[in-house]
Amino acid sequence: MRVAVIGAGILGASVGLYLREGGASVTLYDAGEGQATPGSFGWINASWGNDPAYRALRLASMDLWPALGAAFPGAGYRRCGGLLWDLPEADLRALEQETGDYGRIVDRAAAAAVEPGLRALPELAFHAPGEAQVEPQAAARLMAGAVERLRVEALEPGTGGVSLRTVDGTARFDAAVIAAGTASASLLEPLGLGLEMSAPVGHLAWSEPVAPVLRGLVMMPDMHLRQNAEGRIVLGEDFGGGDGSGDAEDTARDLLARAGERLGVTLALSRVTRAARPVPGDGRPALGALPLPGLYLALSHSGVTLAPLIGQALAAEILTGARDPLVARYAPDRVLYSA
Repeated sequence: MRVAVIGAGILGASVGLYLREGGASVTLYDAGEGQATPGSFGWINASWGNDPAYRALRLASMDLWPALGAAFPGAGYRRCGGLLWDLPEADLRALEQETGDYGRIVDRAAAAAVEPGLRALPELAFHAPGEAQVEPQAAARLMAGAVERLRVEALEPGTGGVSLRTVDGTARFDAAVIAAGTASASLLEPLGLGLEMSAPVGHLAWSEPVAPVLRGLVMMPDMHLRQNAEGRIVLGEDFGGGDGSGDAEDTARDLLARAGERLGVTLALSRVTRAARPVPGDGRPALGALPLPGLYLALSHSGVTLAPLIGQALAAEILTGARDPLVARYAPDRVLYSA
């Protein structure tokens, strides 16, 4: 089966990987626009305040990450745990009840044992030992393999497959997956489909490398931060990277200064990453067949956490027609309208 995947961010790369594992011939296209992956915080988690079905989806994808990390060691996957206190105490306690054995409330002394490098610790925090971090760009690049750096200008679905047009001409495929992030809507509009989606812009600050000071992910009220394998502190104003308002470099330097005080280190700015995050209209993933022959959609916020499960489930649907029960309720039709 010949399948085109449009978008080589972490979702498209994962879909392509699992399609290849299933025996498909896959061509990935990426125009270098619309990716949230370069601006992702890289936090693999089950989140909070979720209905049981969505929590189960996230947990199932978390369970797939260790094998993926072992297959691609350069992706920087590490099960490091997360320490969170950016919620009121009542919400922290509700989180503990909601998530069962996922994590537990810890006091200041226990939090200090989890993150001894932190100078400012709360009276109470929530510790989730199973949470992990990954380098999203590296993971996407490794999973994707070869990528055609071309903009897809038009899609023409039909009973015999899908025609895909680029500046290099037209190619024919048995199926095509739109995994183009914020650019997905512009691909669907000429086909008469509108897509309910928001695209909040956020940014992350990356420090120059420093000696190890953080063991895992830390989510405090005014910032989220982690330290990667290079020793860089990666931080944003929330897990998506803040709201993107104001001057990005000024905001980044302010964040690094505040983080440095709490870590007892001087943090110099290396770079700022900025990206629009694709969020389907109801905040949940939009995955599966579109109402046009041969076309599929892979669109989700929390793409880093969900990438393995989305890739595996969508590849199976395309190759066998079987719909994974975990993603059954997330068909794209609920966020589509006639354009």
